[in-house]
Amino acid sequence: MIMYQVQSRRVRGCVLALGSAALAALVPLSPLATAAPSPTGVSPVRVDASYKITLNGFDLGTFRFKSNVGRTSYTLDTDVQISALLGVFHWKGVTHSSGTLKAKAPKPADFRFNYESSVRNGSVTMGFDQNGIDRLTVLPVTLEAPDTVPLTRSHLNNVFDPLSAIMAITHTDAPSPCGRKVAIFDGKQRFDIDLRYAREIPVEGVKGETATVCRVKYTPIAGYRPTEETRQLAATNDIEIAFRVVSAAKLMLPQSVSVPTAAGEARINLERVNIELPERGQVASAN
Repeated sequence: MIMYQVQSRRVRGCVLALGSAALAALVPLSPLATAAPSPTGVSPVRVDASYKITLNGFDLGTFRFKSNVGRTSYTLDTDVQISALLGVFHWKGVTHSSGTLKAKAPKPADFRFNYESSVRNGSVTMGFDQNGIDRLTVLPVTLEAPDTVPLTRSHLNNVFDPLSAIMAITHTDAPSPCGRKVAIFDGKQRFDIDLRYAREIPVEGVKGETATVCRVKYTPIAGYRPTEETRQLAATNDIEIAFRVVSAAKLMLPQSVSVPTAAGEARINLERVNIELPERGQVASAN
């Protein structure tokens, strides 16, 4: 059960990050709690969120997310801790991403991911230039399996790191979060995430407001092995994210995330979130 979770962490980690990218979806924001428009089209906002990761309703771990989005730059940080089998298995991952904001979109500059577990430790470091990734270090160094789909230099052009991809989706003034596709490289695998409209659902605690549910389609491009696990992830239409659109803050806020696994449904559950809009000094929070 847990090994399946770990083997799929690159794809599922990106999806879970969508849920941490400003879980103010559960926080009613008043018209006063808005930020002044930015020349880049992205509103300055700081988010500090903690939530629980569950599998089939059982606690699996915690996820801490912090973001600081300014007028021309951003930083994103996550801290994930997973524990199972009474602590026999553990996994901890810390991620940092930073960049600039240009033409209403993030332009990543630096990405760092460090993890440690009861199985192995490692890290991924990436740097970006104007075209894409210009430096990459993955530790430990391992030999690729013979059936790995080759990764070429062209696969590293015009891509987002996993956290900057979240910025591209959630910080926007587009009318809907669905109908969008982002190209992602996580240090080993190049894949696309395509958001497709599914339905509308009521927003809990906010009368008359609905959230938009998008199905997430994963398409592997290169750097992956064509295993049964990969084929199942590429074939499924059951990964879903519910977004609440907060137009005043130019945010598409993930309200819930559900991901199918071989062992059942993985979900995220908000425990605490604090949102600060620096220009107005307003703070929204919930426990």
